[in-house]
Amino acid sequence: MLILALLAGVMLGAVLLWSHASERIRAFETAMNGQIRTRAGSLDMQMRVAVGHLEALRQRAEFFYAEFPAPEDVPASSLLTAFLASNPRGDARQGYSLDRLPPPYLVDQIGNIAALPSGDIPANPVLSRPDEAGWRQEAAMAVQLLPLMAVTQKVVPEARRLVYASLSGMLAIHPWVESRQADLLSQVGTLPAFVNAAPAANPMAGPVWTLSGREGDFPDSAMLALPLTLQGRYAGALGIDIPVAGLRDALGAVQRVESMLLLVDQAGNVITGSSRNQEKPLPRSIIDILPSGASLEAGPDGMISHGFFNSHIVAIPLKQAPWRVVYVAPPGASLLPILTDVLISVAGFVAAVLVVVFVARRLMLRALAVRDTAAVAEREARAEAERALADLRAAHDELDFLNREKTRFFSLISHDLRGPFNSMLGMTQELADHAPKMKPEEVADFARTVHEMARKVFELLENLLQWSRVQMSGTPFAPTIFPMREVVSDSIRDVASAAQAKEITILDAAGDRWVLADRTMILAVLRNLMMNAVKFSHQGGVVHVTSRALGDRLEVAVTDKGVGMEPAQLELALRGGPKASRPGTQGETGTGLGLTLVRDLVLRHGGELKLESNPGRGTIASFTIPLSTDPAETRRLMQRAAD
Repeated sequence: MLILALLAGVMLGAVLLWSHASERIRAFETAMNGQIRTRAGSLDMQMRVAVGHLEALRQRAEFFYAEFPAPEDVPASSLLTAFLASNPRGDARQGYSLDRLPPPYLVDQIGNIAALPSGDIPANPVLSRPDEAGWRQEAAMAVQLLPLMAVTQKVVPEARRLVYASLSGMLAIHPWVESRQADLLSQVGTLPAFVNAAPAANPMAGPVWTLSGREGDFPDSAMLALPLTLQGRYAGALGIDIPVAGLRDALGAVQRVESMLLLVDQAGNVITGSSRNQEKPLPRSIIDILPSGASLEAGPDGMISHGFFNSHIVAIPLKQAPWRVVYVAPPGASLLPILTDVLISVAGFVAAVLVVVFVARRLMLRALAVRDTAAVAEREARAEAERALADLRAAHDELDFLNREKTRFFSLISHDLRGPFNSMLGMTQELADHAPKMKPEEVADFARTVHEMARKVFELLENLLQWSRVQMSGTPFAPTIFPMREVVSDSIRDVASAAQAKEITILDAAGDRWVLADRTMILAVLRNLMMNAVKFSHQGGVVHVTSRALGDRLEVAVTDKGVGMEPAQLELALRGGPKASRPGTQGETGTGLGLTLVRDLVLRHGGELKLESNPGRGTIASFTIPLSTDPAETRRLMQRAAD
């Protein structure tokens, strides 16, 4: 009975082990299938990019003929002129080319256009050249394609070259190569890739892949071709020549010995692939290694053959090419990882038991420590709450102080408003009572005085209202991208009358930089700084407006050569308030609110206001705002990246 029990136990263990191993094999195969599908998707994506750029080239060619349907509408260009000038007399024995590129083009920036002599065209039944006007129109279209070919070659780096082969015997090729070295020129119209793209072999006008190489060897080149139809006629084909080695690199390498990752065509012939066993050559055909009765038509999961005693074969078809990515692993390839996984599982179980025992002991020891730390944590929490309450009280006191300061500040402003208004009321009453008896010069003098008082009151009210809106967050902060030169020009116009009265010249050297800021707020900042510069400049002086880039920010400075400030006056000006106001060089008065408003508006932009001054030598007022770029240039770069 004991022996039978032992045998039953062994059999049950073997069944459980085999069940676990089978489950792990299925999981391993599923994971491997997912990896192969991911690699196929990555290769498919690169092919999709190549097809998309060929489609863009074809659309550009069609758009050119839609934009210039008549040959006489074709615009002239330096490249077209150079191409036609390569055979100025139209010699039937001489071809055309861009072997000599006109300035400023360089051979590493643009491709070449070459054409067979017109005398060679009749000898090839596939080729036919239109009349001279139509020939010039097609050459102009090919010239338009050259820059786009250069862009495509950069976006599809695995491409060896891009070509446009025309039935008129013309070849546009990138990168540049001298026409006599263009090996495809003599094959225009007969190259297999372009024959396969023609309507006879490709009635749906879709992309066509053609493999080429030395006979008996694996293909070394894959040509993606797309037919081009212009004004209802088949004109030729656009193509991208991609080395097969580039496809192999995109496919990636295999990790397991004796496994292979292959790229095969519709007939099952191997195009390229990779294997860890360098001594064993790749098979010529995948059909040779398929199990008996199996085919490349796999199920939805791509599985063709699997299991412990069979080869693991997965075939994933590509969407952008008539090929398949096939992974082949010999029988038993999954045995080692499965055994390793089982051993790791057993070791993990033992380790888990040991960890549970160790953790239980640690928990028992730490349970006592928890009681001791609980009291400490409670005391710390109480202390943290008391600190938070103290911070709250400090914030309340600070808010109360700021509210009192604001109330006191507005009371001072109201006092400054009442004085000018009383003076204006007295003078206007005097004009109303005695104007008929007054001389015109006296009336004009009264009017100038009243105007100056009204201007000062308006300036005070404007600064006061804008400052109050900023403080109460009533002014929406709406940053936009705009050139700094426009705001500087508007500010100069706003202070022009005050500057002209003192014969002061304002020089604009701010440059043509773009910023991201609220235009209304920056206009108020510049207007206040320029008014201060004019106010404290001498008769006939000069005020400079300059800017410089500091990383991702722009520093704008307003400089005058006026009276300047002592250190104590500078500190008082930075604090702001009514006491900070000083009379100008001609007795101009202010409220001291301007710099306070400027500082708050600059802070809204995350910037900083700085004042540098020397008595008798003038003052430099500067602030910083975020830099930006020309939105038109930004849109152009984004469009270029999208293309």
